[in-house]
Amino acid sequence: MAQACIDNAVEQSNGLHTTSVQQNTQALSPRVIDLMEKEAKYIVGGFTPLPVYIAWGQGSKLYDVDGKEYIDFISMFSAGSLGQCHPKLVEVITKTAQTVTLVNTSTRVASWPTFAEMMCSRFGYDKITAAVTGSEAADTAVKIARKWGQQVKGIPARELLILGVGDNYHGLTSGIWPIMNPDGERDAYGVFNEKLTNVHPTKRTLLRYGHIEDMEACLAEHHLNVAAIIMECIHGHLPTFEEDQQYARAVVLLCRKYNILFISDEVRMGAGKTGRFLCSEWLGDDIKPDMIAIGKCITGGAYPAAFVLGNNETMSLVGPYQCAGTFAHTPMAIACTIAALEIIDNEGLVARAADIQKSFLDFTHDWTQKFPFFEYITARGADLNITLKSDYHNSCVTPRRFAALSMHKGLITYPLEGRIRMSVAMTISDRDLQRGFEILQETADEIEQYDRIDGGIHETE
Repeated sequence: MAQACIDNAVEQSNGLHTTSVQQNTQALSPRVIDLMEKEAKYIVGGFTPLPVYIAWGQGSKLYDVDGKEYIDFISMFSAGSLGQCHPKLVEVITKTAQTVTLVNTSTRVASWPTFAEMMCSRFGYDKITAAVTGSEAADTAVKIARKWGQQVKGIPARELLILGVGDNYHGLTSGIWPIMNPDGERDAYGVFNEKLTNVHPTKRTLLRYGHIEDMEACLAEHHLNVAAIIMECIHGHLPTFEEDQQYARAVVLLCRKYNILFISDEVRMGAGKTGRFLCSEWLGDDIKPDMIAIGKCITGGAYPAAFVLGNNETMSLVGPYQCAGTFAHTPMAIACTIAALEIIDNEGLVARAADIQKSFLDFTHDWTQKFPFFEYITARGADLNITLKSDYHNSCVTPRRFAALSMHKGLITYPLEGRIRMSVAMTISDRDLQRGFEILQETADEIEQYDRIDGGIHETE
């Protein structure tokens, strides 16, 4: 990458800034290098984050193994939407841990029935079931939809289809992975399932998020065999919020037209972070998903918990030994969920998410004109994205190099293909939020002046 940057660093003036490679970042510390070597030797799987090892945190501040402070602009992939160590969550966790270690499906959890009543009342559904992870919740919703498709819609089991849409993320378990974008890595595990897919069953083309014509053509041909569509209603990667809303609403209306269940995966974008409690609420007052899957930040990230809610038509089909888990609906999961909901309500965090969106868009309003490598900048509440131009001439400007330089400056984000993903805790202070924005701007100002950025390339790239 360094040589490529040097080769591309022809000094040029565009009236906005001058690009010439002349700087290197500070090298990664010996402690970080040692941990990276151990990770490479002993650990498989996971994702490809920046080389920063977090030791502790408080609010929207993170501290690595060397004691360096960072502003948190990823919030543990949206799970930590209430920040680190929120006092109320710490209090509830401590009290619950001192009361009972584990109660589960081997007996009956005392708080589960009352909690279930509260959740059904709050979200307007008849019944609830519990899981541990978002992947499990999505998989459970799909499993219930399959039973509905056979017993209610009358679809033969071997013909029954569950559809997803392109670029949505639902998890990596073999039960839900097939509904995500096709790729060689997934196929190498043999989990391909042509009946659980986000491609057109006959054309084998991706059902692209944001392109309603793809879904219209698919359902015109296959609607009789489709039991459900599952999707993240507000995905957050289209240039405007309105495009997300219009597309998702159109999908729901197609589901109504063809008697197809609509499942809203709220795991990433639910629990207030878009400026509404459920992201599906953005689709209109007349729209209500048949089922919702929620998780991640439903506990503020303090304990793993996930839930599926729906009405009697679907949920009453579930019997004993069909949806359960050893660590689902435990006392700790219930206590943390109740505490997180109270924090969101009492601290006005749904409105705070909307404020974060406005602040970010106001701060970056001229960046696509100021920085020629930005394609567009968008936000959905506290979920923020910067999309880079794929054809920008200077290969020094990549999502990972941008994120790595921000890291060296004290800001944690996450680089993905073509964009910088950010998720801000709804509890973040104005000061930390503003400083995070300033670091992004400093990074954009300086990125083309750097040769070596330690952490700016990953071995898989």
